[in-house]
Amino acid sequence: MTAALKRHWFLLGLLTVIPAAIVIAQASPPASVVHAIEAAPTPACTAIILFLMSVTLNTGRLLDSVRHPGPWLLACGVNQIVIPLLCLPLLTLQKSADMQVGLLIAACVPCTMAAASVWTRRANGNDAVSLLVTLITNGLCFVVTPLWMMVGSRWFGTSQTSPELNFGSLMLKMALTALAPALFGQLLRRSAVVAAFVDRYKPWFSNLAQAIILALVFVSSFRGGLRFQQDGMAGDLRHTEFAIVWMCCIGLHLAGMLIAWMLSGALKFASADRRACAIAGSQKTLPIGILISQATGQPFSLLPMLMYHASQLFIDTWIADRMKSGDDPS
Repeated sequence: MTAALKRHWFLLGLLTVIPAAIVIAQASPPASVVHAIEAAPTPACTAIILFLMSVTLNTGRLLDSVRHPGPWLLACGVNQIVIPLLCLPLLTLQKSADMQVGLLIAACVPCTMAAASVWTRRANGNDAVSLLVTLITNGLCFVVTPLWMMVGSRWFGTSQTSPELNFGSLMLKMALTALAPALFGQLLRRSAVVAAFVDRYKPWFSNLAQAIILALVFVSSFRGGLRFQQDGMAGDLRHTEFAIVWMCCIGLHLAGMLIAWMLSGALKFASADRRACAIAGSQKTLPIGILISQATGQPFSLLPMLMYHASQLFIDTWIADRMKSGDDPS
């Protein structure tokens, strides 16, 4: 039991934090409490998270993967082009603006920084490929993600509620809170002293990043609870909305993984590279999803990102173990 808690404390935290925040919000807390939670510095917290994740990434093994670009180019293409394209027709199935914009956010954010390499390594895949996919997609997210949000806004009406979601503003926000901290973390790793210290205490850095993520999830859920109470949303309708968007999140993740796996097989990539393509090509990062969700002014738009992230952790654990055992995951 203790070992299971250590491995899955973040998932248990999500399951606890979200309902707790909604209950507290609906209990009519004092105005001072509401103000304090609403004033949480989300961009600064996101920057700290991405710095902590970046500084723990060991990029020393990337040169071989750079020389053989096929696997990481394929995985980046699936992650940043194929999955968002697959998402667009699914937007019409969503029953509310929150779920619509939230699903698009989940589809267009970059590859997760820590989990992709962890699960690739668990599957006996080439974790240098997953590291490269992580660095490239996160490095380009300040351009790619705003472009997809602009597509959603213009042709699907997903993000018309907030002026912060126009291309220029979102690009600047992501450059300052996502790109700059990630680059700074990698620059610090060039110091042998810093790299040795970070590698020694890597679990502490990772746990701190995840704890801050939980704090941001609490803030978003609290805001959602306030809106839920004010708008008097119908419970049955909400359940239907949640079920539809969760199935879409799982479908997008599995579709991205299967497409990456099949294309990498058709291109005759090595087995270790195929496993990295499937995992890194389909995983999405939570911190940047939280950042964009906060900018929409739609508190429940965070839920699809949480659904995608939680689902990929459970699904990819099972698939990675199958890959490791030598079974064909397709």
